[in-house]
Amino acid sequence: MQSTKLLQNEDRKWKHAAAAYVKGTLRRQAEALLPRRDIREYQNWITQRQQIRKALYTRLPYPGLFSILTPVWNGSPIRYLRALAECISSQNQSGASEWVLLDNGCSNPKLLDCLKEFGEWPWVKLIRAEENLGITRGLRRCLEEATGRYVLPVDADDLLHEDALVVIASAIEQANFPVLLYTDEDKAIGMRSYQPYFKPDFDPVLLLNSAYIAHLGVIDRLKALELGAYSDAAVEGSPDWDLFVRFLMAGHSAHHISEVVYSWRVHASSTADDSESKSYIASSQRAVLQRYLDGHPEGGSFELRQSTLFNGGTHWHFVRKEAPPQPTWSTILLDDSGITARSIEEPGSDNTILMSPAEDPKLLAQQLRAVEQHEGFLAFLSCGLRIGSAEWKREALGLFALHPETVMIGGNIQSAEGKIAAADLAFNFSDVCGGPNSSRGTNDPGYFGQMWKQRSVDAVSTRFAVMRLEFFFELAAQLPAGTSLAFMGMWAGAYAAQTSRRVVYSPFLSGVSDLPANRCANAEEEALFRQLNQHLLPSGRFYSRVFSEERAFVLRDPGLV
Repeated sequence: MQSTKLLQNEDRKWKHAAAAYVKGTLRRQAEALLPRRDIREYQNWITQRQQIRKALYTRLPYPGLFSILTPVWNGSPIRYLRALAECISSQNQSGASEWVLLDNGCSNPKLLDCLKEFGEWPWVKLIRAEENLGITRGLRRCLEEATGRYVLPVDADDLLHEDALVVIASAIEQANFPVLLYTDEDKAIGMRSYQPYFKPDFDPVLLLNSAYIAHLGVIDRLKALELGAYSDAAVEGSPDWDLFVRFLMAGHSAHHISEVVYSWRVHASSTADDSESKSYIASSQRAVLQRYLDGHPEGGSFELRQSTLFNGGTHWHFVRKEAPPQPTWSTILLDDSGITARSIEEPGSDNTILMSPAEDPKLLAQQLRAVEQHEGFLAFLSCGLRIGSAEWKREALGLFALHPETVMIGGNIQSAEGKIAAADLAFNFSDVCGGPNSSRGTNDPGYFGQMWKQRSVDAVSTRFAVMRLEFFFELAAQLPAGTSLAFMGMWAGAYAAQTSRRVVYSPFLSGVSDLPANRCANAEEEALFRQLNQHLLPSGRFYSRVFSEERAFVLRDPGLV
């Protein structure tokens, strides 16, 4: 796939820049590879944000709140470990926070001297393993030695921002001490920070597609021990992801601290730009996700396959082993020609109705009740849509089974010119029903690859979507006058948010249409939606509020995890 090759080339470019920068032999060449304008703009922004945070976050960590966990072995660069130590020390002058530092079978004399020096600090707990325990068992040893209420796993070559502990302590108190939290992050080459990852709020669908909440994780220590964190050698390359999935399986969500406080350092041997630099990543990820399937009531009906979208990369897709028993389906064909509603015969559907997108959803509810259909699913399709895969219904039913709180699933519609015409919708992005990925090229994976991953969203377009029928009847009953099928995806998203249900986007529902990407509603309906849903605008659940500020450094540098 051409797009994947381009992404792999981009990853190699960054990795080369990191190696050259670290070695210092090609510093000018390395800096030339960095997007200087973007970095300067981002660094100005994060500096301003840190000034603002001084007034927003004022709770100093109290003794016993935090234990920072850092395993160290021979491959840990001493200069980076010292930088991390200085970073922690500068915000821990009172010694309230504990640093559990593991000598993970180190034999490098200079590194051992460095560890011995840090071990003399009163708030550092230096422990030693006579042999290298690896990543997972090393973290487990740190966890067992820790005493803080929360543990913060930090790699020996990464950085905490200068106010990280104050921000996290304040956020924990404001959120009433949740068992799991995570922050936003960026990357660093040398002293330069770049590529911030402004994350969505907790999303179990995206979490099963990406370990997006890994840095910085803030974890209730006792709960982590109870759930067996860092105890499975099979997840050696993905211990944090395994920990978060264990919390998910136990029914816990995670609280999002929407501040960048962690820098993932890019250098020649890190995975910050190239997860394939460690050969066991793929098997580790598979072990994490297989654990989830093994613990899910419907898990036996699924298998893990490499995603067909990330050709050549390690990304997974839950696929039903066989088609489930077919429920009752009604297909709603939306025709812009203005034709009146009527039933037609359509292969593969129990009932097909042709309607204008401008029609009132209540009329569709009457049509469905007239044929005595009370349960099953509705498939909304734009007339002339050429669906890319015959397995789209199986994909939708699989997502409904894995995430039972889901009430609507949508895909993407591509134009003949290779652009996204309709996909995910975000409340109040650009206009009231804007699509953050509209007009994006179909070979573009989007912000941190999210266009090619299943994830929760505010809303999806009715031009290609599947909805639970019982939810549609519930929705139609409470819709105000003046609503339309064209805009029903937004109304469904708002009602799902109000009733703690979920709307999901899947890239595996994909089609091509020759029709232009027309607006989803008229001005009067948009104004009505805004009036009745002010409490949802702007939305920051699944698309960071930073994007509404139109930060160029965010929009130009999508990144790829």
